[in-house]
Amino acid sequence: MPETIEISVPFTAICVDDTNKPQEIPQDKWVKKNQEYTVIGVAPSLDGKLGFKLKEIVLGKESYPFGCFSSVRFGIPIQDKSKTLEEELADLGIEVQELELEKV
Repeated sequence: MPETIEISVPFTAICVDDTNKPQEIPQDKWVKKNQEYTVIGVAPSLDGKLGFKLKEIVLGKESYPFGCFSSVRFGIPIQDKSKTLEEELADLGIEVQELELEKV
């Protein structure tokens, strides 16, 4: 079974599929492949799957009935598992101090 990760909003997602734009959504409100977006909300999409509301693109009345983008259009980058704990903490701005332990 694949490893499960927990994720909370907001998070970063990368568009992997910008094909088949619905005519109701204006071109300037459409996602672009390989572009990074910030997911600020989740909701059911019209295709019955999970939908993403994006910080960078707000779908308004002009896009009705679409209020979010189908999650299948996006990939979610997973943190580099090759990093050490110290490197992950440093990325978060947490300094790790080395301790010298003495055998007793």
